[in-house]
Amino acid sequence: MTNVQSSPNCLNPNFGHWDLGIHWTLGFGHWGFNNHYQGMRWYQTAWGVALLGLSALVILAVAVFAVVTVKFWWQIKRGQGTFLQQEFYGGFDRDPKATGKAAETIDRNVLEDGDFPFLGNPLAPVRIVVFGDFRCPNTKAAWPILQRLVNTYGYKVKLIFRNFPVESTHPGANKLAEIGVCAYEQEKYMQAHNYLFTNQANLPTYLTALDLAALAKDIGLDLDKLNKCLSANSTLVKVSRDYADGFKYGAAGTPTFFINGQKVQGVVPWEVWEKFVKELK
Repeated sequence: MTNVQSSPNCLNPNFGHWDLGIHWTLGFGHWGFNNHYQGMRWYQTAWGVALLGLSALVILAVAVFAVVTVKFWWQIKRGQGTFLQQEFYGGFDRDPKATGKAAETIDRNVLEDGDFPFLGNPLAPVRIVVFGDFRCPNTKAAWPILQRLVNTYGYKVKLIFRNFPVESTHPGANKLAEIGVCAYEQEKYMQAHNYLFTNQANLPTYLTALDLAALAKDIGLDLDKLNKCLSANSTLVKVSRDYADGFKYGAAGTPTFFINGQKVQGVVPWEVWEKFVKELK
């Protein structure tokens, strides 16, 4: 048989040569296609191993996707997902004392279970704790959105109010928080809450006896009970406890929300709240 050699233009002689037996000789090894795959199963070949490896990666990716999807669905159903898209929104008054403060592990029992004012369904699957400041314009801006949320989806939501008066930024905030506590004792919390926000810009920084009398009349509070409550040490203790709990769990200003234990800061838009609640079954 006449040997046929490849043209130098097609194969560099430094690497080897082809013969009619499809025999490739390298300077560092020997690969004979005629004999190498004889008697081997497909999965023992190089392309078979590569195909199996690729298949395993695809199966693994599908499994991971399924697990993540199921986990996300379960979290959303329990109101624990990352449903608010981000942890910080615009409209936030920062407390200078909270700068650099590391939050402790959140205990929802401490945050949610107590004799706190609330709106909505006490057995709702979603519990929203709002730490607010009656002197804070951003807390005021958040209130109409929260009110709409409760009015629309109150059967799914329990909205809990707690105090976080940032006195250094909003002088007089502590006194208004105490008035809220006293109004709650007279079962007039929401009346006081709405009045203090509605009249936020007109309230003097430090209330006189005449200011308190006018406020009590407008809200419908018993003035004598209000004055006694404001002079009681237990009232300040309640406000301080609220502030301490918020500070401990990472509240750095107002408004700060804890939605089933997940912290979100700033004024959350209505569209975000609605999207979250609608995803709950």
